[in-house]
Amino acid sequence: MHQKTPLSSSGTPAELFMGYVDQFSYRKDRSDRAMALTNFTFFAGAGFSKAWDARAPIGCELFTLDTRLIESVAEAGTLMRMFGLNASEEIDPDTLRQIVYQLDMYDRFPDVRPRYLDEQNLRMFRGVLRAAVVDRYDKFTRLNYFDESVGGFPLKSQTTCQRDILNFFRHLRFGPAAEDCPTEGVRTHFITTNYDYVIETILDNLTSEKKSLFFNTYRGFTPTQVLGSRSFAPVHEHWRVQHLLKINGGFEILRRGSGYVLDYSERDPGAIMADPPIVTLASREQDYSDPYFKMVFPKVVRLMRDTTVLVIVGYSLPSDDALIRFFLRQFAEEPEDGLGKVIFYLGPGNDEDKRKIIAEVFPAMERMRAPHLVPYDGGFDEFARECLQHLGARNQAPGLPDAPASQA
Repeated sequence: MHQKTPLSSSGTPAELFMGYVDQFSYRKDRSDRAMALTNFTFFAGAGFSKAWDARAPIGCELFTLDTRLIESVAEAGTLMRMFGLNASEEIDPDTLRQIVYQLDMYDRFPDVRPRYLDEQNLRMFRGVLRAAVVDRYDKFTRLNYFDESVGGFPLKSQTTCQRDILNFFRHLRFGPAAEDCPTEGVRTHFITTNYDYVIETILDNLTSEKKSLFFNTYRGFTPTQVLGSRSFAPVHEHWRVQHLLKINGGFEILRRGSGYVLDYSERDPGAIMADPPIVTLASREQDYSDPYFKMVFPKVVRLMRDTTVLVIVGYSLPSDDALIRFFLRQFAEEPEDGLGKVIFYLGPGNDEDKRKIIAEVFPAMERMRAPHLVPYDGGFDEFARECLQHLGARNQAPGLPDAPASQA
């Protein structure tokens, strides 16, 4: 058992990160003793998808909606009377927040519903809003739907950024070894606010073993079906599993009775309206009442507590996003919990601003110097590229402490 000690700040962020990867990695066939498994968790916001595909929508872009689909369930006059919308206008993010908030209140308090709103057309209204969000995403850059002909998420022409990101995660999983002999020790997990299939595409293209993604990825719940079949592992083996936890839901998550399925196929707007995915929409008061979130949120908390290296990618952590900050706080609930843990905070902006934001989540961080913060001013693709430049150096970065006891 190693003593947890404050982590060194010497070296560039990329040098430090690759030093930790080397420190916590090992090969089973070269070790004569049991070794700890160490969780490296990537907390991915919209900037993660933007690094993968420059066309991906970020911020308010995804929640500026066309009223064309909405008029299929509500007449233009109704939209004007209820929400002040003209038929020719787009729904801007602030208006969408107000609409979703009103729908939530109508669901929660039936007595305040207008004369002609009921359980059924409220459900239709929510379905069309979700269909409009999918449509909006596809207008920026198409979702990378599962391709039955290749048995996976296709990636035919990789950009330089995508190649760097793939090679970065390939090294985390396999190290310098071949794909059939992965390196142990480092466990890569994902928590994301995104609805899209970027992370699935990355994981699916790390190896030629196409069953690996669904067999070895835990979603925080056990789907009753994946792509129409049950060809997945209902109960996972701890040593080989990665987490992919979508805290705002995903375009592929569909409800079936009391359970859920994963459907990555392309569906037309009518099908989406009739069978909408589990996603939270922008609102003045976020609604996480669906049982999906009650299953996934405890897994997010457990994973955060069991993580040693946390990488926050492309998420600005606005002060009004209290739930996300609550989840991050679980990484080190008390200052002592942060000893021997490190946060890499990636994204455009100066170091001092990042430090202030993280200090709001961990008030004792500056006094206790725990968890240790490594800010990085740049996109994830740039960070991945810089990390790859250090693959030739097999020694740990100067000043790295002994590995703390991991709780993976």
